[in-house]
Amino acid sequence: MKKTSRESSRPVALITGSASSLGSAICRKLAAQGFNLTLHYGKSKVKTLELKNELEASGVEVFLVQTNLSDPGQSSRMIRQVVHRWGRLDVVVNNASIFEPTSLTENDWKEWNHIFNVNTFSPVSLAVAAGPWLEKSRGCVVNITDIYGEFPVLKEHAAYSASKAALIFLTRYLALTLGEKVRVNAVSPGVITFPKHYTRTQQKKLVAKSALKRRGNPEEIAEAVWFLASNHFVTGQILHVDGGRFTS
Repeated sequence: MKKTSRESSRPVALITGSASSLGSAICRKLAAQGFNLTLHYGKSKVKTLELKNELEASGVEVFLVQTNLSDPGQSSRMIRQVVHRWGRLDVVVNNASIFEPTSLTENDWKEWNHIFNVNTFSPVSLAVAAGPWLEKSRGCVVNITDIYGEFPVLKEHAAYSASKAALIFLTRYLALTLGEKVRVNAVSPGVITFPKHYTRTQQKKLVAKSALKRRGNPEEIAEAVWFLASNHFVTGQILHVDGGRFTS
């Protein structure tokens, strides 16, 4: 690990896909807990700059980094950028994700590869690349998975669901291989947003399937991320924040 000219006096978090609804809520939550932030973006530069300005107005130090997560080989470069800026890294939140329809009959393996690269391989490669720095700070990784990675009911999103299932397995695997100094957990959300093509009727039917009979909000996911980031006796866990979507 190369030395840097400056080490942040505050803990540092890297959040991928930071400008999304979940990502921005997670950023605000960690900022409120005293973190300096690295905001990752792929193509959403304008939205990420807006979030950066908002956070800086509240006194948070923010650093932007652009990386194409469809190339997991870029993970080490991104971690080097983060550490060069801050001199430390305490939390990695793998939030960036692709939710696009696929099936097993279209034989569109190029799209499958793209989804797995972003949703599975990049989070894992980021965790591995960040490992030495997280070990130094006794830090952690929080992955954002999905309840549909455990329950195969999204028939038109086979690759997405499979990629999240793989990330759930690898969350537990990394907890064993990176522990005892680096904790790895995941938040598995239920209905927070809807697929773009869902009608109001479809939305209502989906919400009605949960025990709480309502959709969740990004802030509730951010609270769960903070719980996993701050509790130092929790690792290898998949925390369902789904309103009781699958209770039987």
